[in-house]
Formats: sequence, C-alpha cells, structure tokens
Amino acid sequence: MSSKKIDQINKKTMQKSIGHYSWKDALTPAEIAAIRHVEDAQGKPILDLGVGAGRTAVPLREISDEYIGIDYVHEMVEECSRKFPELRFEHGDARDLSQFEDNSFYLIMFSMNGISMVDHHDRIKILKEVHRILMPGGSFLFSTYNQDSDEYKKLLVLPEFDFSWNPLRLFVRSIRYGSNLVKSGLNRCRFKKYEIHTPEYSMVNDVCHNYATLLYYISQENQIKQLASAGFDGESVAAFDLSGEKIKDGTKDGSIFYVVKKGTEESVESRCWNTAALAESMPGTG
Repeated sequence: MSSKKIDQINKKTMQKSIGHYSWKDALTPAEIAAIRHVEDAQGKPILDLGVGAGRTAVPLREISDEYIGIDYVHEMVEECSRKFPELRFEHGDARDLSQFEDNSFYLIMFSMNGISMVDHHDRIKILKEVHRILMPGGSFLFSTYNQDSDEYKKLLVLPEFDFSWNPLRLFVRSIRYGSNLVKSGLNRCRFKKYEIHTPEYSMVNDVCHNYATLLYYISQENQIKQLASAGFDGESVAAFDLSGEKIKDGTKDGSIFYVVKKGTEESVESRCWNTAALAESMPGTG
C-alpha cells in the first residue's frame, strides 16, 4: 500500500476530528512521566510535532518560551492559533522539517501516537528528520502503538454503549451507538484490505475513529532497534506504560511512550571506543 493512500485515509479522518480533540486539555500519565524524565529542558527550544488541537501546547510552553507547534492538517493549526494566539503554530509535515536547521531543538515531542499515522518508509524519514534537528544531548518524546498488546490481536471491537435510565438520553445514545456501529462496519470493510503484517511492524486498520484509520504497530524490542538505526542513543531509551510507570519487563498496553536522546560527540566516541576495544579483545581479532 502506498504512502499516499495512508495519508488520504488518515488525513481525511483527522480533518473531521477537530471537535474530538478540542475539548481535551490534560496530559496523560505517560506524557507526564516522560516529560519528568527529561532533564535540563527548562528555557530551551521545544518543537511540538502533530500538535493537533493544542492539548500539549500550554504544558510544553510552561517549560520554555521557545515553543513551536506544527501539524500537517491546516484545520488543526487554525484551531490552535484561535485558542492560543500568543503561541507560535505552523503548518508542517514531520517527514520534511527542512524549515528548521540542524540542532535546533532540545526537546521534541510527538504525542497521541502521531508517528503511527504514516507507513514504514515515512516513519524512518520522521525519525531521521527529528534526529537531524535535535540538539546533541536533547530528547525525543513520542508514543506509538504496541505490537505486543492485546488490542493488536483483536479482530473487531464494537463501539461502547453508555446506558442511561433517562429515556431521552437513552434514545439519543442509542441513535449515536447505531451510527457508530454502522460506520465501524463500513470502514472495516473498506480499509482492512490495506493492512500489512510483518515480524518487524504492522499497519493495522485500527478501531480508532470507528476504524477510519490505518496505524503503525511495533514491539518495544523492534522500536529500540529502529531508534538506534536512525542514529539515536539506543542505550538512553526509556519506555512508559499508559499508567506512567517505567516499563521493565514489557507491557500489553495498547501504546507505549518513549524517551530517547540524541548522543553527544563524547557519547558517540565512547561507544565507538568500547566497540573497538571489545572487538580487539575477542579471540581471532587484532
């Protein structure tokens, strides 16, 4: 399946979902834990990727005045500018951050599994672009869907029905439930054929927005390898579950929040030296 097709499906859904995200204004436990894990970000440049309707704008702005939020959906950028006219928002795509110079930001955040809305090829582009514009020693914070989760294995999830003893509310909620059920069924029939499943990652017609999305799932082990291959300091990776607890022995949660650093010149040289020393110490080398 082409990157263009995924964009067409996911972007259309996001354009219709501004109201869904506009009322949210609090960080999740995992996001709070991830931000607390980052040291010395106070007063340093921050980039808020996939800012959506601006849920993360104020908390990140409290860390630093040097804040920029970008999103690839024009409508989301307009909503953010309307809600927070004092902050800086731009239309932009995480796959191409050429408007920013190398080493521009100390903290870059991509929340709400935004990095999962593109295919594998474009995901690698995002990681390389983030690495390029991140300052040495700076941190990249992001969430992504977990291929080891129970949600990944579910074939179909029915919409939730919120029962009420009030007849009028029950009637309205029944109508809404029926509408969501029909949308889920139709979208599942339309988009399931585009799924991709590999040992490394999967593109899944996910329950999100009544199955109107195609989302990237990856295991914790493969995510760490992916970050290292994109140039990040693989040894610095910290992962948090949905409750904000640091993951030690894996998790079945639907998504994982990661924090990873861009290595400094000293750390890169140290890793290279350790690798060379290990090679020389092995039998048959040197």
